[in-house]
Amino acid sequence: MTESVDNFSIHGNSSKEVYDVPLSAINRPLPSALERSKVDEMKQKLNDPSHDLDLTPIDVHHVRYKDEDYYFAFGGCHRWAAHKELERPTIRAKLIETPPSVINSYLGASSPFKK
Repeated sequence: MTESVDNFSIHGNSSKEVYDVPLSAINRPLPSALERSKVDEMKQKLNDPSHDLDLTPIDVHHVRYKDEDYYFAFGGCHRWAAHKELERPTIRAKLIETPPSVINSYLGASSPFKK
């Protein structure tokens, strides 16, 4: 499912399309430091149908490399944790088309795209 939203996000601000992306498809390579109160607040919103769409979609970097799709999320850790704890299969996300070289910059030697 896609929809159009005006929620602001740093990387995905130019994109208006929002997708329901499977959590299992997204790689989160950096550890998160969470504030428990923020996660709990987001879980409450997700459990309330009148407020579940109040959360800004996370930015997900989509990389096409050697005919395969890769998805990376570096932000949105509180929203991610709330979805995980509620065992939601998907999360609302804006997909940002990203070249492998950018992921190399973020991850250095840990990048799956290093030659």
